[in-house]
Amino acid sequence: MPVVTPWWFSAIVEPILRRLVTVADVHVLAPMPWRNTGLGHNELVSCSDLPNVQWHIIDSNDHPSLRMAPIERDDLLAYIHALSPDIVLCRSADFATARAFPGTVRYLMEVAATPFWVVPTVMITDRPFANGVMPDLDAAGRARLDALIAPLWADMHAHQDQVTPDRHAVFDQLGISPDRPAFLLPLEYEHEENFFRQHRPDGVGSEQMLATIAADITPHGTLVVTDHPLNVLHVDRTALADLVSGLGDRVILAPAGVLGVSSTTALARYAAGMLVGDSKSFALAAAFGVPTMRRSSFASADWLNTYSDIPAFVDDVCRGDPRTPSAASTRTWFAYHFANEAFNPGSPALSGEEIIDRCCRTVNPARWDAGMARVLAAKPEQVH
Repeated sequence: MPVVTPWWFSAIVEPILRRLVTVADVHVLAPMPWRNTGLGHNELVSCSDLPNVQWHIIDSNDHPSLRMAPIERDDLLAYIHALSPDIVLCRSADFATARAFPGTVRYLMEVAATPFWVVPTVMITDRPFANGVMPDLDAAGRARLDALIAPLWADMHAHQDQVTPDRHAVFDQLGISPDRPAFLLPLEYEHEENFFRQHRPDGVGSEQMLATIAADITPHGTLVVTDHPLNVLHVDRTALADLVSGLGDRVILAPAGVLGVSSTTALARYAAGMLVGDSKSFALAAAFGVPTMRRSSFASADWLNTYSDIPAFVDDVCRGDPRTPSAASTRTWFAYHFANEAFNPGSPALSGEEIIDRCCRTVNPARWDAGMARVLAAKPEQVH
């Protein structure tokens, strides 16, 4: 658990631990706190009542390296092999080292929910950041998932039609020219606690990436940038704002909201194309059928029809015939993601047996009805 933040521990990890100890002997391995990650006194005290837990807190001088690539990797692997775990459940940004662990290795990752709403959820997966990827499903399974999502799909689009101002109003409010294609770039979390940033293919920050993308986009259209909500709260974005102001009127940094709705959600409905990395915003683009260009080291499902080359992406968008996500597969994937993958670690109904089942069995149709029951077409306070 090297990149667990205090919030992640209290909201996700501790509830999972409390269920696992009822059915398994549990070992928790993590470094001591650094950059708001790791485990310390508060986390240990909060779990002091738990039986069947052994804590392995790494406090050596090189403990920060566990967030990226352990300096003493061989020693770490030998230590874990000596524990001989059956299942390893990771919250780690160092996927390469974790894959060398013994037993069944899985990762705790966030769920891509927008534009739907679910209670706080996570997923257990063996392929982090594999956008839209799902196993082969038989015809009966796909049909059942499609039936489960159908009423929610209709309600979601009806809600978005009701609450989202029209394209002219959104563009006018944000100063976007209606006469050029508008490309949306939702930025990712830039705080130092986000060690997943190390997997960006070019290893650069959002400012350098933005400058590079702008050079490809602005001769042909407008680049509209929206910031991650946690950046707005926790990260100094002065450099980003200065950069955007110097890139000319074809690059716009949108505020968090526009005319009472999320700027990212509103713009996803009207953008000619979206550029993503490992952001969960890919699901928003798929929901609205927006062509997408992805800069990432990880896989994207074929049905997303994702571009990996900006010039080809821009050319197709400007010509009016870009590849777009498969509408049918988009619905099926959302249903699979919610029904089969997502779960609420704080649910009283969650058991230790279910967590183990999620680690060991990729697809379990017995989860599907309860999984879909947690999903709403919109956040409750947004429903009028």
